[in-house]
Amino acid sequence: MDKIFKELSIPIRVTLAVETEIDPFEKNVETVNLSSIPLMAIVNEISPAKAQWTMPGIITEKIKQVILRKIHRPLIERSQKITVKGDNSEYYGYRINGKLSIVEEQDYIRIYIYVKKEQ
Repeated sequence: MDKIFKELSIPIRVTLAVETEIDPFEKNVETVNLSSIPLMAIVNEISPAKAQWTMPGIITEKIKQVILRKIHRPLIERSQKITVKGDNSEYYGYRINGKLSIVEEQDYIRIYIYVKKEQ
């Protein structure tokens, strides 16, 4: 898997954010984005049919599967958005879909990120 990872990985940028609770009664939260962190990952497109059963209840324009090294899991859990090199879209994942979107496989994790559908 390490050889495949080195051959197929492309750069992604993970933007972290700090959440500050503004109103504890209404649970209003303000987020401040920090600078982004570059990581290497394998990125695959997911078909719309697979997206419906992979992430039920999430309405998306497009979805990607990202495979990262396991040591980057804390960064992904605190990420606000993720950008992929060569794609102008901003993807979301862990903060909205929770732990359902992270799967551990040996020394790697698989996550699903998506673009929110404008309504």
